[in-house]
Amino acid sequence: MDVLIRYLDVLNRTTTRIAGYFATGLLFAMLGVVIVHVFYRYVLNDSFGWTEELSRTMMVWMAFLYFPTAHRYGMNVSLDIFIAAIQDHPIMRYVGLLIELSVFVMLCGAIWLGWGLMSRASSSFTLALQLPLGYVYAIMPVGFTLVALVSFERLLRLVANIFYPGRYKVNVFGSSTAAGG
Repeated sequence: MDVLIRYLDVLNRTTTRIAGYFATGLLFAMLGVVIVHVFYRYVLNDSFGWTEELSRTMMVWMAFLYFPTAHRYGMNVSLDIFIAAIQDHPIMRYVGLLIELSVFVMLCGAIWLGWGLMSRASSSFTLALQLPLGYVYAIMPVGFTLVALVSFERLLRLVANIFYPGRYKVNVFGSSTAAGG
């Protein structure tokens, strides 16, 4: 199991870094598109119809590309009061495992639903850019797959921590909470 965890750690570190670079590039591109849009609309009293659609698509892609990094470091929405109450208790290992298992199952379902949506939307086009909606929705299965890989690594770490407490540090839905106890 240690070899698989190390392999997933390297894979997830690499993919989240690359996804983060792409997302950062999209952020700057979106900023440029919005600045051009504002300039044309308010200075030149003219407007492009495609800038809002493009910036919205870039923002959605950016969010899906940052999502794996947020999940990897436990920066998602959490119930801090509940977690703080049990963080030093050995039951935290089991609660963290149950939460992560639930997240992983939902991510697998989201991959499947995202793939279906992308496939069905391939014959439709966006209004302004005339881009196939399948391209717009393609980020869903990609993003959910990246997060599922991170979740699988976290699951393996949490399982290992049940048998070998404290072996792996895993942030369980809170920046300072470790399930390694």
